Amino acid sequence: MTHILITGGNGFIGANIVDALARQRQHRITVYDLYPRKFGPLPEGVEFIQADLSDPALVRQALVDCGAEQVIHAAWATIHETALKDPRADITANLLPTVNLLEACTYAGIQRVHFLSSGGTVYGIPSSLPVLEDAPTFPINPYGIAKLAVEKYLEMYRHLYGLNYLVYRPSVPYGLYQNPHRRQGAVNVFTYRALRGEPIHIWGDGEVVRDYFYIGDLVSALQAALERPQLSGQIYNLGGGRGYSLNEIIQAIQSGLGLAVEVHYEAARKFDVPAVVLDVSKAQRDLSWAPQVSLEEGIRRTAQWIQNTPELAG
Repeated sequence: MTHILITGGNGFIGANIVDALARQRQHRITVYDLYPRKFGPLPEGVEFIQADLSDPALVRQALVDCGAEQVIHAAWATIHETALKDPRADITANLLPTVNLLEACTYAGIQRVHFLSSGGTVYGIPSSLPVLEDAPTFPINPYGIAKLAVEKYLEMYRHLYGLNYLVYRPSVPYGLYQNPHRRQGAVNVFTYRALRGEPIHIWGDGEVVRDYFYIGDLVSALQAALERPQLSGQIYNLGGGRGYSLNEIIQAIQSGLGLAVEVHYEAARKFDVPAVVLDVSKAQRDLSWAPQVSLEEGIRRTAQWIQNTPELAG
């Protein structure tokens, strides 16, 4: 039984990873997060360390004391918009704590680090679609720059100290546990507002394209990677396999849920890349993985979760 510590394990992606691994009953799981879970309780048997990553000694001691063997690094304190407003704070909140974590992983002899990067931002404006993992990386916002910097630090720690790692570059996941009150996550935000009969606000003309994919598909890729200990130093794109514009997302919500949606278009944002669709063939080959949940089914599941979550009522 492998002991896995998950930073940000109470957040959107982290909580879904925790639940899936807990259902497997093949791993001992420790969540390392500054905040408790927002939606529902932790699964039975999951340990929780409530702390952040800013104190190097604390992080190192936590890894040693709990006896973690692998780390899934899903903690991230900013979104694209907040990172752009204050790049210095973004570095302080994300990059420096991650270096603390990597130092601690080296000290504690962690077998492998799994890092959730960002397929939607590290490439910048792609020259062609779909985007392969070896495409040029020229991020145009601080969020993507910091994510890419972590990837570079991982490779440095592997080269200097033998720290094994895998990097995942997800496109735009959505679904259970993604807070629709935040300013990120189009599918969840749009679905929530549509269910409440509230207008949807879009920056630009709604033709920005991403390959949205259901959170369960992202988690299944990580589960597959955990079963392949021989993999190290690899980067994997994870996405839905095809692109959808924001206007198409709204159309899918309207048709799938039978709801009329009011849309307000606002000024476009300069840091939004016009279109990103990821090539996921490497993950298909190495992990025997492919996205399984269609956009229509994912929206249905998301709507059902929103409607059945007491914290989102009212």
